[in-house]
Amino acid sequence: MRVGRVVIVALVWAIFAPTVMLRAQLPTIPKEVRKAAMPTTLEGEWMLFEGGTTHSFDTISEDDTSWHTQLHWSAKEGNKLTITRIQSSCGCLVAKLDRRMSVNASEGVIDVTYYPKGHAGKVNQRLFVYTTLSEEKPTAIITIVGRVTPSLDRSGDYPHSIGVLGLRQKSAAVPERGGEARIAVMNCGSTPLRISHDKRLSTPNLTAHTEPEVLEKGAEGDLVITYTPTKGEALMLYLTGINTPPRERKIEVTIEK
Repeated sequence: MRVGRVVIVALVWAIFAPTVMLRAQLPTIPKEVRKAAMPTTLEGEWMLFEGGTTHSFDTISEDDTSWHTQLHWSAKEGNKLTITRIQSSCGCLVAKLDRRMSVNASEGVIDVTYYPKGHAGKVNQRLFVYTTLSEEKPTAIITIVGRVTPSLDRSGDYPHSIGVLGLRQKSAAVPERGGEARIAVMNCGSTPLRISHDKRLSTPNLTAHTEPEVLEKGAEGDLVITYTPTKGEALMLYLTGINTPPRERKIEVTIEK
């Protein structure tokens, strides 16, 4: 009988152990965190906003500095409210208020500013307005919607630079048997650039040019690096056509095995 019980216990453990272990591995999200992620307003409409609680800026560009509006509010049935804090769902959405008009007041104004840089696409952000009515639930939730078109200035796509030449990277790997490697580049300056390799500092087994040959202001292209196998010769590539010291014009080139 004892052996039978042991077998039954072993079978039960084999069936349910994976589920128990899986549950143990899943992180437990604290209840207060779950509440903060999806807060709901207090029951009853305690704050009334001109134009409602959803406001749209329609379409703006990343190149726009910011979008601003003022939200005029009034307390329900002339009651007095004190705004304790306003939380935003994104650092790109900022709310400010005049404290003198937000303490024991029946109406007031909230200044709202949205910063579109780095937020191309559809926008749906929220402001959570808390008052002395509750520290846990917002008295009102304001929703800001709209669409942000991508910036016309693409220089942010090129995190590296040699003078006014923006580069996606400052290193390249060339084929072991010879061939070319490419680095995406952009002319971030105000005058055309004609880039090539510096023959005095670069080793003869490496050459460089851009496609297109001349990069006009704001133009994008490729830096084409060509490698010719040579026994025992190091890889040293310096660019010319940019007014910067030689040490800043170096491109790290390695051989891809």
